Amino acid sequence: MDAGLAGLLGGIIGAAVGAIGAVGSAAVAGRKAEKQAHIQSQTQLRQLRMQINADILLQQHSPRQEAYASFLAQARKVGESKANIYLALHSAYIDRHSHPTEEIVERIHGPLDELTSKLNSLTEIRSTVNVLGPDSIDSETSRLYRVACEIVKEILEYSHKVNIAIMENSTFPDPEDTFTRDANLDRALLEASSGFLDAVRPILDIGATRI
Repeated sequence: MDAGLAGLLGGIIGAAVGAIGAVGSAAVAGRKAEKQAHIQSQTQLRQLRMQINADILLQQHSPRQEAYASFLAQARKVGESKANIYLALHSAYIDRHSHPTEEIVERIHGPLDELTSKLNSLTEIRSTVNVLGPDSIDSETSRLYRVACEIVKEILEYSHKVNIAIMENSTFPDPEDTFTRDANLDRALLEASSGFLDAVRPILDIGATRI
């Protein structure tokens, strides 16, 4: 091979090697850029998800706060009904002979109808709370609702005894056992209310990033 041909081939080979090297470098740079773009897109996606979650939490905050507060307040209203109803029952029994029967019946059924209305309202609010969620408060929500139902059951059973005593002109039912159970129910209502409040407090933290 003469010197001219060798120089030509050397130039061609050198150019080819240089081209291959350039292509290789471009490929490496391309893969690096692609990887960086993927990382950037994933970061942006995570940020977008966090922002969406934060926006949803902000939108849900007011409805949840209102529902939670209403549910707690209504449960306490059910518990606070006992004293007035027991007083009405005792007054009706005392006046059973000196007042018209219709008035006595109204004294008994009026407060009981109001109590039933309060429990119905509590049931409706509970449904709203269940819809708004989250699932993490279901247990405490059910616990508070059960205690309220137990209170209503206790009142209805006691009022039934008083009603029989009025109709049959028999002895007024001994309130001792009822008062003991009432004290237990009052304590249960307080504990359930505190448990519900503890469960919903973190949910109302606007800074939370999870639903």
